[in-house]
Formats: sequence, C-alpha cells, structure tokens
Amino acid sequence: MKEMLKKHDLFKIVAIVILFVALLTWIIPVSQYTGTEMYIGEISRLGIADLFGSGLYSLSTILYQVSFLIVLGGFYGVLSQLNAYKNLVTKIVNKLKGKEIAFILITSFVYAGLASITSEIYNLLLFVPFIITIILNLKLDKFNAISTTFGSILIGRLGATYSPYAYNYINSYFTMEFNTEIITKVAIFVLTFILFNFFNFLHAKSILKSKSKENYEIDDKFGFIVEEKKSKSTKTEKKANGSKAWPLMIIFLFIAALQILGFVAWNTSFKIEVFDNFHTWLTGIQVGGYNIFSYLMGSENIGIVKAFGSWDLFNLEVILILATLIIALAYKIGFDKLIEDFISGIKKISRLILLLVMIYAVFIIVVWNPIVPTIVDWIVGLTSNFNIYLASLATFIASIFNVDMDYTAYTLGSYFVSLAGDYSSLSAIIMNSMHGLAGFIAPTSGILMLGLAYLNIPYKDWMKYIWRFLLGLTVGLLIIFTIIRYM
Repeated sequence: MKEMLKKHDLFKIVAIVILFVALLTWIIPVSQYTGTEMYIGEISRLGIADLFGSGLYSLSTILYQVSFLIVLGGFYGVLSQLNAYKNLVTKIVNKLKGKEIAFILITSFVYAGLASITSEIYNLLLFVPFIITIILNLKLDKFNAISTTFGSILIGRLGATYSPYAYNYINSYFTMEFNTEIITKVAIFVLTFILFNFFNFLHAKSILKSKSKENYEIDDKFGFIVEEKKSKSTKTEKKANGSKAWPLMIIFLFIAALQILGFVAWNTSFKIEVFDNFHTWLTGIQVGGYNIFSYLMGSENIGIVKAFGSWDLFNLEVILILATLIIALAYKIGFDKLIEDFISGIKKISRLILLLVMIYAVFIIVVWNPIVPTIVDWIVGLTSNFNIYLASLATFIASIFNVDMDYTAYTLGSYFVSLAGDYSSLSAIIMNSMHGLAGFIAPTSGILMLGLAYLNIPYKDWMKYIWRFLLGLTVGLLIIFTIIRYM
C-alpha cells in the first residue's frame, strides 16, 4: 500500500474515497427528512455507468471553479515569464528578510479574515501563487507556504462570521441573522487562528534556524529562485526588456481592491447599501436614450455589471483576462508569446483541475444517492435528546462526504433544527464549525487538496504536520459547545 500511494498519492486517495462511497450505496439505504421525520428508503446501488457519469456531472457542477482555475493558470503563466514580475518578487523578498515570521502571520490573518466574511472562498486563490513564491524565497518551506495561504483560507472558512459562503443556507434553515451568536463565531475564529498559527510559527522558527541559506529548492509551479546579487550587465539587460515593477504593482493593487469590493457581501452581511445604490445609478445612466454602461459591461446574469458584494468567480475571470491584456500591452508582449505563455500556465494548473473534478464526484454520488442523512440519523439517534457531541461527530462525518456547505445545510438543516429545539443557533454553529474542521483533513476538501497538489505535498506528510492542531482544535471546539449548551 505504501509503494502504491507514493506517486500521485492525492489522486489515488480521492479515487479510493470515490470507490468507498460507491460501495456504501450498496449497503446503506437512502433517506430524506420530511416534515418532522426522517424517512428511510431503499438501497440505491450506484452502477458502473453512474460511477463514470459522476465525473461528468461533477465538471458541470463546478464550471465556475474550473474556468477560474484555467484563467488563473493562464494569468500566472504570463506573469512567470515576465521580468517585471520577477523583479517585483525580488524587491519584496529583499525587504522582508529578517521579517519572515511577521510576514507569514500577517498574511495568514489577512487570508483568514477575508475568508471569514467573503461570499466565495475560491476567489482568495488569486494571489496565492504570488505569496507562495515570496514565502519559499524567504527560505521557509512548503508547510509554511500552504499554512499561510490555503490553510489560512480554511481558518476563515471554519471561523466564518459574516460569510454568506458559510451561513447563507444555514441562516435560512435555522432562522438566524449574520449577527446571531457573533461572539461565539469570533471566539471560534480567534481560537482557530491562534492555534493554527502557533504551529505555523514554531515550524517557521525551526526552518529558519536549521535550513541551509544557500542550497534550497523552489517546488512551486510558477516560482523561481530570487537572485540575491545582480551584476550591472544583468540590470541593464533587464531594463532594456522592460522590467519596471511599479506598473505591475499598480495592476495588482487594483485587482485586489476589486476582489475585496466584489466578494464581500456588503448588503447581505452588513446592510451597507451604497454599492447597490451606485450600481442602480450607474446602469441607469443613459446616452442618447440607451443604458450605455449596462450594454458595455454585459447582461445582469453573466456580465460584470453586478453590484459590488454580489460578484461570482466569472466576474473575477473577466477582470483577470483584461488585466492579462493590459500587462501584455504595458510590457510589449507579442500576441503569439502571450498565447504560448497563457497555455503553458493552464497546463501547469491542469492537474489541480482534474483533482477538483474527482473531489466533486464524491459530492455528486451522495446527491444522487442520499445516504448521508441515514448515517447522521443513526449517530444522533443514539440518544433521545440533543447531544452536542453526537451532533458534532455526525456533522463531521457528513462533511467528509459533502464538500459543499450549502448542500450539507440543505440536507440536514431542517433535521438539526427539529433536534436542537431551543439550541438551534448552537446547532448551526456546530454544523459550520465541524464542516470547517473536516476541511483541514478530508480528502474531499477542495481547498486543502488543491494546496497539497500545488505544492506537491504528500497527504501523509500533511497529516503528520496537522494532527496536533486538529486534536487541539477539536478539544477547544467541544469546550466552547459545552459552555454554550450547559452553562
């Protein structure tokens, strides 16, 4: 088994999970919660054709994520060949020497904080390759890189406060507002952030002490090793090729501003209506009797005409494509070279896309064959009263099958409301927290597996790194749930 899992271990692990879930459909009956009861049906049995079909349906389900990864890969394919990009990274790395730990902790907080309030978490992958290249050139290692980026997104996902990505469906099923239990939500965020970055800090400190300052490698799909010293001839050559970093930095800052404005749900989460009002005014401007801005930016459904706070990944893809074209013009990249580099970047990211499609195939199987409610009913049915520990265990197991939080809430929300009674808001917190906890370990966690694949980290090595955090956080969460329930 060890030898079998050595190469392409992530794909093999996900494939094993797919086969395991398919086997469960031959053993566990499907069920559905209706009214006030859980109805247990027949055993559905997933067939061979359905098994392969789940992959196709998976692709259609996550087209936004897949197309975003394609564009993101192409964007960094162009950037990674640009002298200006290399110079920008070099300048940042040189300024951060001696401040490595401060950088990863601040960056982690930014990622976690945004993930805690944003309406989508995949958009946060936008600057991850850039940040990872910086971290690795600071002579930290892969675990610091994945923890500061992908791991910090998972922190915010678990410690969600005002995030529609986490609480949109939960709020509707549990009759909650985003402010409901906000102190508990913030406490969970703080606990998760501090505990996770305690280990991130210890690991970084150890690496900075022990790692050779000279011979190190950059195992990064779009990365490169920063040259610490450059000769005059190199500077002259790069200047001639157009390597000034400041135009690229301006573009980066502009994209980052649009990303934050677009994906923080200002109206939904914070009741801030200024962007909706501005959107209504802008799209209503007429020139010669025509709504010119609305026509230019596209239709309401698929264009970038949506108000800030209601963007989806397609909107960000459009911005990235436009930014790529502007970069090509600013740095005089020929059309053939642009296409060549863009396609090269897509190829580098294709492995991640295939892995994500496989992960969502598990989700499709449990949608077609709803065995998860049956499993949850068996676990929580061990007691007649609402038990926070059994509810936590049941939600954690359900989350391993359901990579999609909305679907978890859709299938189990009403059921948990009926069980929890006066503790429905606590039940909602448990559902979100345990789904987030599963994200740090489950082979069906999209963000986690993308991070492991991007940095070529074996799943077994990640488990060795993360187990102490998982144990500590599990205990911490159960203590918080116990305090709310019994004190």
